[in-house]
Amino acid sequence: MEPFIFPVIATLAGSFFLIRNIIHLRDEKKLREYVESSPKAKLWIKKFGLEKTITLTKQYFLPLGILVSCGLIGVGLWSILILVQSQA
Repeated sequence: MEPFIFPVIATLAGSFFLIRNIIHLRDEKKLREYVESSPKAKLWIKKFGLEKTITLTKQYFLPLGILVSCGLIGVGLWSILILVQSQA
């Protein structure tokens, strides 16, 4: 059971971040609320301003986050598949 911990966590985390990133990509209001309240985004807001930070987030950061999330899901599912096959 212990070998399944990392793949399950990777799959669940990837799924959570994928859903969250898609929601922020589709809903401008939620994205704006997140950017205004995120401590990490405050540095970007100081450097580029709020509107430019939101544009950069929509164009680059959220699609990159979606790719990373899909990668986490893929690695998690692949690991689960390997573990299930090795135990059979």
